[in-house]
Amino acid sequence: MTGSKTGPDRATALGWLRQALADELDDLMKPSGFKRSARSVSYARPWDGGRQKVDFELIVRPHYAPDAVQVSLSVSFVSAEIAAIARTMLPTDDADLVVRKDVVQRSVLDQIMSNPPALKFTSEPEVRDAVGHLRSWISSSVIPYLDARKYVEDFARLDVRSLMGDSSDRFPRGPRPVVLAAALKYLGRPKDALATLEFAYPPGSHERTYYAAAFSGLADG
Repeated sequence: MTGSKTGPDRATALGWLRQALADELDDLMKPSGFKRSARSVSYARPWDGGRQKVDFELIVRPHYAPDAVQVSLSVSFVSAEIAAIARTMLPTDDADLVVRKDVVQRSVLDQIMSNPPALKFTSEPEVRDAVGHLRSWISSSVIPYLDARKYVEDFARLDVRSLMGDSSDRFPRGPRPVVLAAALKYLGRPKDALATLEFAYPPGSHERTYYAAAFSGLADG
């Protein structure tokens, strides 16, 4: 005999979440310039020709709670112009994957605040309780995080500071420094972009070879 699945299905959970966002979050997000369409579970506002987004994701029946649905939050920075530059600097096999849908950076909640607990629900009242927790965290941490990066210039400055502040020899660093260099190139600062790559991928490292196109593109321009 096999056990039957319990808990709400995805369509039901999405309906509950949309209503909870409408009732609990729309009024908080609107003064900061964020809008959400009626069928969406994402908020967006302009960002230097692109968009900042706050996205909600549902994980139906996670392994640690097979009768529940987990709701999580992430923020995204979307820029077609920066993504287009990054695609010319990244290896062909990586370009579309790294800046998929023109997302130049995505941060999950635990990269914005310390150790947020997982939020799960099995009923509509529990969704509202979860969104209540999210409302508090959005107000105290998420909106300030996004406001500090309201312009590409601020986004790049803070990312450079974070990268340069990491004095460890942790490798590989992955493609993020290339995307940061693309943002600096977008801002008309190719020398800073090249310095960022020099720091991230030092001579002799495998990644310096792998991301060689990023270096040559800046050297040429």
